[in-house]
Amino acid sequence: MPADTANIQKLVATYKNYYYLKPSTSIIKVLHKVGDYRSVSATKASKYLLKGSFAHVLGVSYTAKGRPLLKISNGGYITSNRSWVMTSKGYQNPKKYFQVQNSKIKPAGTIGYTLKRGYEGVKTWKVKRQLGIAGRSWYEYATYDTKTISAVKTFQKRHHLKTTGNVDLTTWEKLGFSKSSWKSIDSYAAPLYARTWQGRSDHVNAEIKQARRYLGRSYIVGASSSPTYGTDCSGLVMQALYAGGLNMNSVVSSIHHAYPGNEWNSRNLWATSKLKKVAYSSRKKGDLIFYYQPGTRSIYHVAIYLGGNQIIESWPNHIQISGIRGNSHTSIAGVKRAFD
Repeated sequence: MPADTANIQKLVATYKNYYYLKPSTSIIKVLHKVGDYRSVSATKASKYLLKGSFAHVLGVSYTAKGRPLLKISNGGYITSNRSWVMTSKGYQNPKKYFQVQNSKIKPAGTIGYTLKRGYEGVKTWKVKRQLGIAGRSWYEYATYDTKTISAVKTFQKRHHLKTTGNVDLTTWEKLGFSKSSWKSIDSYAAPLYARTWQGRSDHVNAEIKQARRYLGRSYIVGASSSPTYGTDCSGLVMQALYAGGLNMNSVVSSIHHAYPGNEWNSRNLWATSKLKKVAYSSRKKGDLIFYYQPGTRSIYHVAIYLGGNQIIESWPNHIQISGIRGNSHTSIAGVKRAFD
């Protein structure tokens, strides 16, 4: 009998006894420190996977003696022995909190919405600037107000468009903006930088990586779109958490963020039970720091903790790194943890 055939028969018998994980396994969790071998010969481990870590399994390979090894996405091989590794769904928050997805987030809301009274965000910001009615304040309060409606009506009359005071796709294009941007501004969601076969630190690093992409951009009320533009405080947080795979559509959405009534999504994030509250003294990198307004004690700001008493935030007039009690917001309401 050929050696390969004999080995396969031995493997089939082994699997029946459940000594090893099934070949269909896709994610594993390490139960004890295991060797990560560079080749299927498994003669010497080049590094190790620590207890509690995850790995993405690409398939099963066999040593010369027929012992099955899991080929993982970092290019290495590890044991498939159930005493050392187990099948897993990967890194995840407890069920009562926002869940971590293994695919890019799709924010809730209508893509390509018409601008009307009360809307904010990037599209309103672009319209006001194009019409020469952008605010002159030290930050951009991009609200579709009475002045904006009046300016849009004047523009529509001059270009023989239906005089509604609202900006639909036809008016948007006549203003000089592209048809593609009409939807792309709304639909933008951060790339997914971490997968569920990676641990908490990878998801936190993904969150901060995305937030840093906005550094230096303008503070724009109601904005939560591409790093091409600015954001406001909760808009920055939403896109950063998308990058870590956090699906928050049941409470907040980057598309809805520009809609009337969504001016204070920092309050919605503070109020939801789907984010874990932690003590200020227990704060960790990646946690969300919430601030209240002195006097009213209403939540009015949120930032991402970087460690070392530093935060990344959108605060007038731009996205920046600050001290945790800097920029005149010193009243900390509490801390919430996005990735448990």
